[in-house]
Amino acid sequence: MAFTKRNAVLSSSRPGVAPIKPGPEKSLAPGIRPSPLDGRPTMSTGTSSLDHLLAGHRGLPLGTSLLVEEQGTTDFAGALLRYYAAEGLVQGHQVHLVGYPPEWQHTLPGLAVPDAKSKSNQPQETAPEEKMKIAWRYEALGNASSASGAIRGDIASTTNFCHSFDLGKRLAPSACKGSLHVTPPTCLPPFQTEAPNAPSPLKGVLEHLRTKLESSPPTEIHRLVVPSLLSPVVYAPSCVQPAEILQFLHGLRALLRQYSNQLTALITFPASLFPRSAGLVRWIELLSDGVVELIPLPASPGAPPPIDKKDPKAAEQPQGLLRVHTLPVHHEKGGGGAETSAFRETLSFSLSRSKGLTIKPYSLPPMVDDDHKEKSPARPSQMAPSIPDRQVRISRLGGRYLVFDIDDVLHIRRHHGICAVCTGTMPQAPTQNIFLGLPIELYAEEVRLLVDKRAAYVVDDAADHLSQLTSMDPATRKSYLQSLKSQRNLAKQLFDDAKAKSGAAHAHKRKAKGKTAAAEETDAPESTSGGGDEDVLFDSTPPAAVQTVPRNTAAPAITLTASTALLKAGAQGVTIPVPASYPLYAFLNARGYYITPGLRFGGDYSVYPGDPFRFHAHYMANSYGWDEEIPMLDLVTSGRLGTAVKKSFLLGAQKPTAEQPGSEPKTKGEDVRVFCIEWAGM
Repeated sequence: MAFTKRNAVLSSSRPGVAPIKPGPEKSLAPGIRPSPLDGRPTMSTGTSSLDHLLAGHRGLPLGTSLLVEEQGTTDFAGALLRYYAAEGLVQGHQVHLVGYPPEWQHTLPGLAVPDAKSKSNQPQETAPEEKMKIAWRYEALGNASSASGAIRGDIASTTNFCHSFDLGKRLAPSACKGSLHVTPPTCLPPFQTEAPNAPSPLKGVLEHLRTKLESSPPTEIHRLVVPSLLSPVVYAPSCVQPAEILQFLHGLRALLRQYSNQLTALITFPASLFPRSAGLVRWIELLSDGVVELIPLPASPGAPPPIDKKDPKAAEQPQGLLRVHTLPVHHEKGGGGAETSAFRETLSFSLSRSKGLTIKPYSLPPMVDDDHKEKSPARPSQMAPSIPDRQVRISRLGGRYLVFDIDDVLHIRRHHGICAVCTGTMPQAPTQNIFLGLPIELYAEEVRLLVDKRAAYVVDDAADHLSQLTSMDPATRKSYLQSLKSQRNLAKQLFDDAKAKSGAAHAHKRKAKGKTAAAEETDAPESTSGGGDEDVLFDSTPPAAVQTVPRNTAAPAITLTASTALLKAGAQGVTIPVPASYPLYAFLNARGYYITPGLRFGGDYSVYPGDPFRFHAHYMANSYGWDEEIPMLDLVTSGRLGTAVKKSFLLGAQKPTAEQPGSEPKTKGEDVRVFCIEWAGM
């Protein structure tokens, strides 16, 4: 039982209780800031987009290592190493270089000079009332542009946390506040063989690093740069042995845990020489805190360089893909970025002179024409000239709209984005319901769209057959019979060719069998018995060939699949009732989408970005009236249902317009407004 009143604030000046005095704030080393997740000290890798990717820490936590694998012969991982080392020297950290000579420092990029004309460097003040009001825990999600900005209000500005570098310049000695230390060499001098009992070069690297850490003050930060691990150009053959490399990584991991507030490591690895399927590479990944993989995209021969001053967007073209395998964990129990979803997307990277290496979600570029301008959405009237001049016959039978010709089916699917539904069955299996075939059935919206495009005409099939077959002229009848005769002759020729091939194959088999029997009779011993039936039984002379009288086989019968050849093409006055959702259907079809019935997803339509044989649906669409009131429960249920089936909920309506007397109503998708709703959570 509590003796204090509820909802009462306890005073800190009660008698007998000494007030708690705040202790002195610990000053962080230059280039170090607390993680927004758990407050552990983090440092920058020199690449702001890579800092933003590291499990939400917005930097590389101290006491961890990052392994960067790269495929191919490019050197994007080497650029990350240079940014990492240059950031350390500018911040005043101690950088330890493995395998390379001290002249490697002259290849580091220099500090970028801020451009006074650029809008990004001008201070931008945003009024509090103009800023979107969202929860603080969602403020940093998905905002890659703010990677170098402030994360929380209690964290200082990150202007000096990650510097900007220019690959076209070299790091000046005056900008270096730290020192570069070269570890003992890991590769033998030229024309020198390795001694049998020589000490391992990797052990010398660990001893050098341990000595520097023991002699440095606790506030001094150290960075370890390990380029091209296990590369034969940088490391001796003994380093490739599993015992040597695993002992080195175990020792490095022990130093990282022992000096968890002073040391980080960045390691690059040539994945082309040592694939990830090898067991040794798998152990190397397990001994690293974070593993990312760079997959450069193949360059097109003769393409211009990615950096173009006239076209600044050319430098942002993706030059490769980035895969995130593991990330530095929050603590020893795990949690390496499971709360964020940025690394689950397909990521790409691009390297430019001013922006450095930029990591962002990968997306296909929009389709552009020869003038590099985006194509505006075409309306059905604008799409007609590019479509072949062909009118499809649609038969109305029992209130259903059917298409029987396979060429018509291919045409409307390929050029008009209409899939329809297969309803026909095979004659041999009339009850089968898995693999349906011709004819296809179109619903009213599809028929009305084709008629509006003048790509089809609708006929009342029963009445049209009776009227045209009874009034057939002699010329049409003669041409129809001639076409039947030609089809019959063609089928007979194919039948005779197949029969001749089969007879030749059987004759060849009989000939080979006769040769085998003759050889066996030659090898058998001769019979000593005289005449009689035995001579006839074992006589080796072949019997006389039996003469067969060829039969006069009749030509095969022809069964027509459709009577289209007997009918004349022509539109009839058939009314097509369409639902109120037709404007939304025409609007989506005019923009290149494929639309199918959406009942199984809880909507009017399922909207596909391409042929449903190749794509999944992106939207679940519903049509409403312009002034129709939509209940909030319908919006919530449809939005959650669409998100559950990995689709966006799309709703649209047609804006009513004042129609002039005698004008046709607008039902082709004009003046349609659409909106998308996606359930994001609370």
